[in-house]
Amino acid sequence: MLPVVRNEVEKNMNTKEQLHQQDLERLKLLRYIDDDFMTVCLEDNVEGVELILRIILGRDIRVRSVRTQELLKNLQGRSAILDVHAVDSTGKEYDIEIQRSDAGAGAKRARHNSSLLDAHILRPGENTEDIPDSYVIFITENDVMGKNQATYHIQRYVETTEGKEL
Repeated sequence: MLPVVRNEVEKNMNTKEQLHQQDLERLKLLRYIDDDFMTVCLEDNVEGVELILRIILGRDIRVRSVRTQELLKNLQGRSAILDVHAVDSTGKEYDIEIQRSDAGAGAKRARHNSSLLDAHILRPGENTEDIPDSYVIFITENDVMGKNQATYHIQRYVETTEGKEL
């Protein structure tokens, strides 16, 4: 092989090998808790989402559909992109948010996402009593609530003046 051509071939091989090594280094930094990585892994992965929901909620759930990175528009204010939006066989809806950073995983963000999810579930003319249950689940790397618990359940309830929940 001519020296000039050989040098060019070696340069291309070195460049490809360098790119391959850079890709490997980036992959080493990824973990399942990474939003982008988990979203890709759960895209159209009914079985994976079922497993996550069964573990977190402690009940048998059959997922009917999974959509990732779904935009829920809010014409009056801030919209949201759901990492994983799932619907189970009973019509219950789930927003699973993957949050590696502690910032943005609080109860008020869950409330915001829940309100958008509810607003998009109910269609014009449908009775509000027919709205299915919905759940917003944050999977976080750290204990963002700081109470040393593996899971936290935030409930919505009505309280009477006597302090009784309805």
